[in-house]
Amino acid sequence: MKISGFTFIRNGVLMGYPFMESIRSAMPLCDEFVVVVCESSDNTAEKIEDLKKEFPRKEIKIIHSGWVVDKRSGSILSEKTNLAISHITGDYGLYVQCDEGIHERDYGSILKALEENIDNKDIKGFVFDYIHFFGGYFTYAKKSEKRFFYEMEVRIIRNDGTVFSWGDAMGFKDSSGKKINLENKNAALLRATMFHYGRAKNPEEMYNKDREMERLYNFKIINILKNWVSNYDPRIDKYVYSDFSWLERIERNNLEFHPAPFRHLAEAQDWDVEDFKAFKEEKKGASHFFKMIIYKIVKDTVNETSNALKKIKGLLGKI
Repeated sequence: MKISGFTFIRNGVLMGYPFMESIRSAMPLCDEFVVVVCESSDNTAEKIEDLKKEFPRKEIKIIHSGWVVDKRSGSILSEKTNLAISHITGDYGLYVQCDEGIHERDYGSILKALEENIDNKDIKGFVFDYIHFFGGYFTYAKKSEKRFFYEMEVRIIRNDGTVFSWGDAMGFKDSSGKKINLENKNAALLRATMFHYGRAKNPEEMYNKDREMERLYNFKIINILKNWVSNYDPRIDKYVYSDFSWLERIERNNLEFHPAPFRHLAEAQDWDVEDFKAFKEEKKGASHFFKMIIYKIVKDTVNETSNALKKIKGLLGKI
């Protein structure tokens, strides 16, 4: 059984992605690792090259690619993911996005599940449970926050030429267009957790990341609306919080909670989630009521451009 790791990265250093730690956490499971390094304005490519020295017994393939965003749907993310898939040679492909990590305690159960299903061609993917860190390495979203944080995702695929990334690279489909998931019975649940560190950042880094991601996903009007509704819901506004009751907390000395490559990042955290309250001053006054109306209109669809626009157009048509 051969396992190929794969991912893509762009401006990993500039955007503060823990991409090196991410790859390191997956490497013990992999016989080879494919990294699509997209056109960047930092030294991301040089960092990836260093992995060859760090893992001399592993085959690390670096595929250089451009970065041209023609659509505002996030589809470039699946395009780069599929480029990586086209270069893997294993029986399975292990996908780790550049802000995700696998705990070493789960290696055994992952390998066991893959071996048990090697001949079960009906199983096209394997599903990880998720932990989503938010505001740092010692706070993460409760499982009840399903609206804003996905519970599980496929991160291992069968490399038989029929499985492809789609949309914003969160999931996979087969060549007939059927989603790879538990509901369609073409995926199996792993006894393993994916640790998602995309929002384990200090306030300034998280703000900069979201500004960059907005360029991929939304039309300009939606970006404006997202600014309008800020400061009123901690799960929508990422910078000013009113309470933290929706977060689980970890003791600061419990570094073993994290995959080994990420522990040095957790240990170095020099801010607290409470610091997000003061990052941006909350605006009050006559605009408060109007912003709350807009928030109620788009809160459930603020990241789904077409649905939000329909709601807004419907409201304007009644005025």
